[in-house]
Amino acid sequence: EGLGGTYFFRDESGAKVAIMKPVDEEPLAPNNPKGFVGRALGGPGLKPSVRVGEAAGREVAAYLLDHAGFARVPPTLMVEISHAAFHQAGEREDGPPPRKLGSLQEFVAHDGDASELGSSRFRAADVHRIAILDVRLFNTDRHAGNILVRRLPAPASGPAAAQAVLDRAGEYELVPIDHGFALPEALEPPYFEWQHWSAAQLPLGAVERAYVENLDPDADVALLRRELPGLREPSLRLLWTTTTLLKACVAAGLCLAEVAAVCTRSSVGVDEEASPLEELCLAARREAEDDLEDDLDDLEEGEEDEEVFLTEE
Repeated sequence: EGLGGTYFFRDESGAKVAIMKPVDEEPLAPNNPKGFVGRALGGPGLKPSVRVGEAAGREVAAYLLDHAGFARVPPTLMVEISHAAFHQAGEREDGPPPRKLGSLQEFVAHDGDASELGSSRFRAADVHRIAILDVRLFNTDRHAGNILVRRLPAPASGPAAAQAVLDRAGEYELVPIDHGFALPEALEPPYFEWQHWSAAQLPLGAVERAYVENLDPDADVALLRRELPGLREPSLRLLWTTTTLLKACVAAGLCLAEVAAVCTRSSVGVDEEASPLEELCLAARREAEDDLEDDLDDLEEGEEDEEVFLTEE
């Protein structure tokens, strides 16, 4: 599925264990196997704020930022692999198989995705944890198809087992995947599938509140700058901004649906208005520009005073 090249790796028994997404086979990249080509690596991508060939790094970033597996992002890393199955545009001459850079993610066995079940079947904590991740990443592509659903194991019989069933809101757990369109370079409108789910209207639990309180935007930026030096500075600034916003909203008692409303535009297309977050950023920019202009005026006045003083001497 998807518009880019995706390869499943299997173990000796034939079971899927990992998924590889080569950089040069992403949508619009030169070696895309599905015909979606036409742009060089680093050029504008399907989404203007995520460049061609730079989705793989964002897959890794999502895993690195999902501290302690809080939202269950599968382990993901950047690798360089040589394999005969990789697609190369044009005729390939005899020789070694192509060697490619890309993201490698652990394959997660699942029973379907969130589009196949009603959201009321999902535990509120699972929804909240994915929502927390998405707000931090400013995810522009969180649809139901990239939230995997796994059936929880059936509890043993007896009174304790019956209570366990009552204690959990659903029979499933959620696993978020496909983060290639996260951490855009600009405030492109995000898309949060969970925004209108009933669970997003509920208050955060104590564990989720504590997790948000302990987030450190400066440390997260430093982590990505160290581990993913190719991730561009505008994306890192956005991560700092969205994490700071999330912490402030949660501290003020907002639910995640309300946090999402701060990040998203009320309408997209005709008569589109800026989101509250965009308005805040624009106001901050205007204030910074005004302060800079005042500083420059003060500097020029100081230079004029010095010139007069020197002339009078």
